[in-house]
Amino acid sequence: MQVDWKQIAFENRSLNINSHRFLGEGWNCVSYLVDDELVFRFPKRASCWPELDREIRFLEFAADHLPLPVPLYLNVVEHSSAVAHGYAVYRYLRGRALDLRRLSNTQRDRLAEAIAAFLLALHSIKPGAPLDALLPREDALAAAQEYLDAAKREVFSRLESHVARLVTSQFEAYMSAPENFSFQPVVLHADLSHEHILMENDSIAGVLDFGDVNWGDADYDFMYLFVEFGETFVASVARAYGHPDPERLMIKLRYYGIADQIGTMVQGKDFAPAAQRRAAWQCLKQLA
Repeated sequence: MQVDWKQIAFENRSLNINSHRFLGEGWNCVSYLVDDELVFRFPKRASCWPELDREIRFLEFAADHLPLPVPLYLNVVEHSSAVAHGYAVYRYLRGRALDLRRLSNTQRDRLAEAIAAFLLALHSIKPGAPLDALLPREDALAAAQEYLDAAKREVFSRLESHVARLVTSQFEAYMSAPENFSFQPVVLHADLSHEHILMENDSIAGVLDFGDVNWGDADYDFMYLFVEFGETFVASVARAYGHPDPERLMIKLRYYGIADQIGTMVQGKDFAPAAQRRAAWQCLKQLA
């Protein structure tokens, strides 16, 4: 991505850019840290703006209702001569990606409690009109069938036959249980991976990247914690959250994790970074 930083400075007259460094890349945006103070997010395509605009508007409403810092956007430039698809700017939240290694059980429990408190607050938010209508909703059963159909078309031919059978059985078990679809929809972060949970001094320091915010099953927000940190840590978060059925939660999270890998392989084939796509294949085999 080509960025004309001199033009960026011209468009932001109060900003004297002394340094900028690459922070990261997702499906839809590339991020840079400017002067160790501001994060500039550059959409990769013009079609990414509705998602980014939804995130900006949701966080403007939700920040005061959440117990952890989240990005608050300071400037939004949809059309810029400095870069192809404009940019949005928020003040940098300091911290590093969540990492449980080298932490004691007591420290892990404190982190689990902080994450649970964040999820409880997020899942309790009731945005009014028109924001509530901006957040996507999907039919969970129809979505499961679509993922399975996509896996049969584009994924199974690259898997060993026994792995494909295991994946199919996970989908069939999930879709055949009516209780999996009796949830009351709540506001989800929907991308609560370790990269989006900041920690500093062994405490949770903030939560990033609300681009996937939507209405859905509260259990989904435990999925990345399950995939990345395992059942023991998720059980601690679920306990602090007051989850009513931890055993069923773990069963659902395995399905959600499998569906997410298939989504990365199929929906992300043109958008997800290559390393993420490669990792999805390995993760799918481990979860199945």
